[in-house]
Amino acid sequence: MAQLSNDKLQRVLQTIAQEEGDSFTFDAAKIEAEAHFSSSLYTNLPVKLLTIFGGFLATLFFMGFLFTTGLYNSDVAMLVFGVAFIVASEVLNRLRDDLLLSSVSVSLNITGYLLFGIGVSELSNDTTLALTLATIAAAFILVSEGTVLVFLSVLVLNGSLMSLPYILRISDLIHVYVGLIATLLTYLSLHEAKLISQSIKLNKRYGPVRMGLVFSLVGVLILLSHQEFDADSVNHLWIATILLAGALLFVLRRIMQETGVTDVKTQTIVYACVCVMLAPTIATPSISGALLIVLSSCYIGHRVSFIVGLLALGYFIILYYYNLHLTLLAKSGILVLTGCLFLGGLYFLNRYISNHAK
Repeated sequence: MAQLSNDKLQRVLQTIAQEEGDSFTFDAAKIEAEAHFSSSLYTNLPVKLLTIFGGFLATLFFMGFLFTTGLYNSDVAMLVFGVAFIVASEVLNRLRDDLLLSSVSVSLNITGYLLFGIGVSELSNDTTLALTLATIAAAFILVSEGTVLVFLSVLVLNGSLMSLPYILRISDLIHVYVGLIATLLTYLSLHEAKLISQSIKLNKRYGPVRMGLVFSLVGVLILLSHQEFDADSVNHLWIATILLAGALLFVLRRIMQETGVTDVKTQTIVYACVCVMLAPTIATPSISGALLIVLSSCYIGHRVSFIVGLLALGYFIILYYYNLHLTLLAKSGILVLTGCLFLGGLYFLNRYISNHAK
């Protein structure tokens, strides 16, 4: 076994080897290289965020240049250039892991989607545009090896699917989309270890796909929270709330099982407390959705999506109380009662943990 430079990783592998016995074998060098690659994704994060932001700015300038050349006069040319840029973004991404090339690759990818979308919209209707973009994005997710490119493709895919209910003038179909994305996010969160260990391709795509689902869910929740800007409002919002709350309870059930909370009475009390807490928000699915993101991210220990969920939860809670058609005194009373409910839950939870620790 090669000597690992990462002491913490070495201790983990040694612990696993002791528990599994002599039959446990592993490639220390490859594990260390993969751990170094994974940690590098989160190092120099401000620089990488600036790279993505620079890609967007470069896209805007490049689009302006293309339109000055008269490219917008030919729909077929925009289609051809759009496909060419999408393919070129993947080719550049595979050439070398370089910061400059990554920025150019992101810029080409965004430009390609924009040009292709404009070209299709001029030649066909909105339904064809949404389905075509969804198909290309899904195919790109399967073949691409770039983390940011897969993330962008997931956003394009979900944005296209999310637009279909409004294009078809059947806005209530958005509940189907909410249920689908909640199911996918729950499945990915609860089966993370199984999915990333199946193959290298799934391992590389898991992170950006799940992160794309998180941002897509936040996007549709924002859309449902600001229906005053929609020409076709979504009815029966309680359906989306029930779907999201069901996924939330499913994640909560897995957490209780793995933490040793197997007593049926205790589980029933926990479920009842969650249902009581979510009952006043039955017409506001955004809070249940944000809680699902927070709980599922906490379960797998994903800090970035956990922070995104916390920010979304704070925004949706503020928006919920702001939109209540009550007096300021009544709103203050609700805040006080909610705070007392959470403090009481924390007290009983600490008592439960201390009793079982003894």
